[in-house]
Amino acid sequence: MRSLALSKSTDSRIGFEQRLPVYFILMVLACFALTGCRSGQVNEVVHWGPIPNAKKMVKLKEEGIKTIVNCRLNRLPKLEAKANEIGLNWVHIPTGLFLPPGDEEITAFLNVVNDKSMTPIYICDQVARDRTQFYAAVGGMATEKWPAEKASKAMYLNGLRHWWPWFYKYKEVVKEYEPQIHGTERKTAEAL
Repeated sequence: MRSLALSKSTDSRIGFEQRLPVYFILMVLACFALTGCRSGQVNEVVHWGPIPNAKKMVKLKEEGIKTIVNCRLNRLPKLEAKANEIGLNWVHIPTGLFLPPGDEEITAFLNVVNDKSMTPIYICDQVARDRTQFYAAVGGMATEKWPAEKASKAMYLNGLRHWWPWFYKYKEVVKEYEPQIHGTERKTAEAL
């Protein structure tokens, strides 16, 4: 009798390299399941959700939205062109993941949310979480005069990942900029 060996190993398990694509797909699905692409609104002026495709933009236009506020770092020029073609304003307020929004970003957002010709607005980010929730909370502060504490709670209740060190600082940012957001910024001695 003879015996033949097709390989040195008699282990019939699938190798890691072959399982890697499956692991990747499962990881992506888990991320979507854990983060969710939700949408909502603070009030009739401030709406939020994931980045809209062309079909969603048409629906937003029909619902009365006038401006899409993209708070991702990248500009998304094709979606911007499509929004303009549909008749929507597109405002890009680049906000990163490693630095909390500052004076420039907050001022740009307030210029949009306080301009009646630009509202109602739809704030978007990839999965409508962290940066989107920050600007939605600032929108609540600007339009509803929420105190910073209520804005912070709204951010976290709507999914802001406060365990990320820079997102954790968002509650400090809304507190620091509360007078400016409410339009009651104190005048300095130099301004008088």
